[in-house]
Amino acid sequence: MKFGVCYYPEHWPEERWPLDAKLMRLAGINVVRIGEFSWSKLERREGEYSFEWLDKSLSILASEGIQVVLGTPTATPPKWIMDRHPDIYMRDNKGIVRGFGHRRHYCYNNPDYHAHVRSIVTKMAERYGGHRSVIAWQIDNEFGCTDTTRCYCQNCRTAFQQWLEDKYKDIDNLNEQWGTVFWSQIYNAFSEIELPGYTVFPLHNPGMELDFRRFSSDSAVRFQKIQLELIRSIAPNQPITHNMMGMFNEINDFDLSIELDFTSLDSYPNLMFTDKPDPRNAALALDATRGFKQSNFWVMEHQSGPPGGNLLFPTPRPGELRKWTYQSIAHGADAILYFRWRTCLFGAEQFWHGLLPHDGIPGRRYDEAARTGEELQRLLPLMEGIGSGAEVAIIRSYENEWTMEVQPQTFEHRYDRQLTAYYRHFYNSRVPVDIISDDSSFESYKLIVLPHYMMAKPGVAERLERYTAAGGTVVLDIRAGTKLWNNRMDDATLPGAFRELLGIRISDYGTLRKGETRRIAAASGETVGHGTVWYDVIACEKAEAIAWYADDYMAGTPAATRNAVGAGNAYYFGIGADPDCMRSLMGQVCESANIVPIAGISAPEEVELARRADSTQRFIFAINHAGEELSIQLAVPMRELISDRVLEGTVVIPAYGVYVFA
Repeated sequence: MKFGVCYYPEHWPEERWPLDAKLMRLAGINVVRIGEFSWSKLERREGEYSFEWLDKSLSILASEGIQVVLGTPTATPPKWIMDRHPDIYMRDNKGIVRGFGHRRHYCYNNPDYHAHVRSIVTKMAERYGGHRSVIAWQIDNEFGCTDTTRCYCQNCRTAFQQWLEDKYKDIDNLNEQWGTVFWSQIYNAFSEIELPGYTVFPLHNPGMELDFRRFSSDSAVRFQKIQLELIRSIAPNQPITHNMMGMFNEINDFDLSIELDFTSLDSYPNLMFTDKPDPRNAALALDATRGFKQSNFWVMEHQSGPPGGNLLFPTPRPGELRKWTYQSIAHGADAILYFRWRTCLFGAEQFWHGLLPHDGIPGRRYDEAARTGEELQRLLPLMEGIGSGAEVAIIRSYENEWTMEVQPQTFEHRYDRQLTAYYRHFYNSRVPVDIISDDSSFESYKLIVLPHYMMAKPGVAERLERYTAAGGTVVLDIRAGTKLWNNRMDDATLPGAFRELLGIRISDYGTLRKGETRRIAAASGETVGHGTVWYDVIACEKAEAIAWYADDYMAGTPAATRNAVGAGNAYYFGIGADPDCMRSLMGQVCESANIVPIAGISAPEEVELARRADSTQRFIFAINHAGEELSIQLAVPMRELISDRVLEGTVVIPAYGVYVFA
């Protein structure tokens, strides 16, 4: 198992490095990530490379048996590069330069920056491509972090124009697809097209807005590809990754992951702007990362202490570091690297705490990590590479998320809130979930859920019809089929491309503002919950109702429906369901699809149950997220792997405690 930390030897005197490496070894650490912010240390002036300090650091680490993930330092171009090429700086949507002083202060599409990137990455790959300690590369760091995906500079305008010409070929095709006849926006040449920057109202043509988000995401993918190709041409045997941010939505991480050897996540469960961290949010980010390549992943930055730049977020209490680590493992992490080794004394992250405090003396976080690492060295080899065994998949569509970002249509509601509502239902119900793209295969799942699938991607409706006819179950919901893939409204009767699959017609609809609800009833008339956000007025053509509106002008009409298609079923939810309504509707869906929760353990809601499983093996994690001991009930005696003993009946799980059952 790879168990490690993010390490910055350039921040500390060389005399300290041997002690750091020794303390790492004593804690069971066998890998570090290094170098990803060190460009000005590696190349102080153009062409003057200094690798000796890095060589020495790698040698000291190797003497303690510690391997290295080497980061390319392209997230932090040095000042001398920026002074020589000031057009490398990003510009915001008002055209204002976003200048030096932080990180990620570069434009993905700047050719001068590409030249410097090729130079530093080539030098690093030539020097370390055959190094026995370097086991992998990380490209850059957190693409898009701190609102650095969409740039509005002249280089991006030129690149966007070319991207559009490659896509549409003919300017009149673009005019037709975007509907530029509206408000006299017809273009005569691609060179006339501006970026969707600051204007008299914060909404440009929706087709343009969506394409700019597609282009910006593609720009990050292309920038990564420059480095991927360089490293692979020099060091073909070293795998390559990038550290992503889970539910971050500015870059399509399905696209970004295609050419990576494995994906990585930066996970900070306590980095929350709420009173209490919610373990469901951390679990969703983990499952989303596993879905990028539909395979297990590394946590390249794992919270070890309280995060904080100018503000300090909650300090993990004793046991929480271990608990969050096991949650990551439970959801598919095959390697853990804590961020960071030692809390920095200077710079913008003085309060982003590591395993060691500012004074460098090991304390409770170090001890807790060492204990956790010792346990995982025994456990993880048993389950490495084994996924979730999920029978349910939620489709995450970045392009539909971007479309609703441009035109949310409702107040205080977004795409990710709908996806999260489904995910939380399954989490609470102890049902493992995969988060996949609409390009993925559906056939291995019993149930596919498509939140807010407003734009119907070409071919997806037909694939869903075949999947359902073969015995699958599909759930679609409000706004499904409203638009075409170019972000124009579909003139077909709603739900557009999904009307045949769902067997319904939507004749009217409306928004519900914050605090507004509509009562939803079962066939008996009993209230099962409330609809929020939106309401559709539904007429069943072939489908049957499974829930009804109980008030307003649509009282007595269907709020949710089921349509039998071949051997399967297609469901439609015409409202945003509150938790009670979601339980009622999804209860019917899961029963028809034969979806069952993780079996053998009953637990209070504060205890998360997660699973890694394949056709022959099953590992169940019970993780207590409460700050007090709780009891769980085992249906049959089960072997607990951490303690290596058989438990049965009622079992007490300590505060922030973890059990792993096989």
